[in-house]
Amino acid sequence: MKLHRESFVRLQELFDKSEIRTLTDQDKYVIFSDFHIGNGTRSDDFKQNASLTIRVLEEYYDQGYHLILNGDVEELQRFSLTDIHESWPEIFALFSAFSESGRLTKLYGNHDFSLLREKESGFRVFESLRFDYHGNSLFVFHGHQTIRFYYEESALSTFLLRHIATPLGIKNKSVSHSSSKRFTTEKRVYHFSSLTGVLSIIGHTHRPLFESMSKLDSLRFEIERLCRKYPRASTEKKGRIEERIGNLKKELARLLERDDKLDNRRSLYDNSLVVPCLFNSGAVIAKNGITNLVIENGEMALVHWFDRQRRKRVKYSVPYEAKQLAKSSIYSVEMKRDSLDYIFSRIRLLGGSGLRPGKSVNIDDRDDLSSAV
Repeated sequence: MKLHRESFVRLQELFDKSEIRTLTDQDKYVIFSDFHIGNGTRSDDFKQNASLTIRVLEEYYDQGYHLILNGDVEELQRFSLTDIHESWPEIFALFSAFSESGRLTKLYGNHDFSLLREKESGFRVFESLRFDYHGNSLFVFHGHQTIRFYYEESALSTFLLRHIATPLGIKNKSVSHSSSKRFTTEKRVYHFSSLTGVLSIIGHTHRPLFESMSKLDSLRFEIERLCRKYPRASTEKKGRIEERIGNLKKELARLLERDDKLDNRRSLYDNSLVVPCLFNSGAVIAKNGITNLVIENGEMALVHWFDRQRRKRVKYSVPYEAKQLAKSSIYSVEMKRDSLDYIFSRIRLLGGSGLRPGKSVNIDDRDDLSSAV
């Protein structure tokens, strides 16, 4: 397993300097990233899911969750902070409500890096955050830190986006639309996390991940799990398993047909055993809805939200139970859930270093680190 030395060092330094909070089984956190909130025009990526996002955040606020905004909330490479705040007062009022109740943590990404010098940003911002859970470490950061170009604010990138892409109505097509860049980011975070025994939560790539697996990977693993379960099941349960496998196969075929790219053809991590150390909350600006991570009751879950009213012409056929929000057209789908104790046990047993979770690695003593990706 090879890893980029500079990225490893950068992530280790970021981990070491992060604020540490204690996470208990009574705590309730919800994590969102990549809003890319703009000025409300056709170039504003946030616009299509704005009402859905606001309604979902209101629900989490009412249920007493602590909100973690994991970077790229404001699209400051394209628009001014003043224009953004004036265009979307409702969502910033909601952020303020979380903040005033002591339930907001805001991290910055590469698209809202300039918040660090904005005097009127309204909220304190951090680069990263660490949780201590029963002696184990959860590491939350945006994810751009793995690639040098995105690590510091880029004047060239801001100029191109603000003065060329935005006037032409070109939307964000950076890391999230590049398979190679997405793989580079995820691989580097995965390798750092698996070697150090850390559970990492990122955004940046806009691709939801749970236990280091994409939605496609999760479908394949679930089909395999059900096939192994089938021979020992009762006649009644066999019928339900057959139906569920059928639905999973349909969803798998749909994904492969829609996105026949690199990430559908081979494994991300080139390992025989996948260490469940990498999680991604996805994005708010996806075409088919929004995704987020939830931490509660000592468990973590990946949740997808969509507005059936917007998709009424297309049958929602994913093989998961959809729950309606009140009497609205908004539905949530819990894609996967596992206990943190179980996840950390697997990280400890399957990880490559055998280190105490969160302990620093001396990279000069390791043969599997190189300047290659």
